[in-house]
Amino acid sequence: MLDSLLKVLLEWSALAGLAALIALVINVLKQFNLVEDGKAQSWSAALNLIAMAVFLGLKIYNPQIDLPGIDAEIAKVAQIALIILGYVGQLGISKGTHAAVRGVPVVGNSYSIL
Repeated sequence: MLDSLLKVLLEWSALAGLAALIALVINVLKQFNLVEDGKAQSWSAALNLIAMAVFLGLKIYNPQIDLPGIDAEIAKVAQIALIILGYVGQLGISKGTHAAVRGVPVVGNSYSIL
C-alpha cells in the first residue's frame, strides 16, 4: 500500500504541466481581482492539493492511467493559454501605444495638403 502511494506521489512530483496550468489560472484570476495580491501562494497550495487528491483518486480507481501523458496534454493547454494571454496583452499594449502617440507627427508622414 505504501509503495503504491509512494509511486503515485513520485509521479505527481513530476507533473510540470499541471503546475504551469495552476500558475496560469491563478494569474488570470488575479487579473480579474478574484485572487488578492499576496494570496497567490495560498491559492497555489490549495489548487495543487485539490489536483493531487483528484489524481490520487484517479490512480486508485484506475491504476493504469497515464499521469505523465495527461500532464503532457495539460502542458499543451497551458502553452496555448499562455499564447492567447500574450496576444491579448499585445492588443492592450497596442491600444495604449496608439493613444499615447495620437497627434504626434511621424517622421516621413505628413497630413498637410501640400
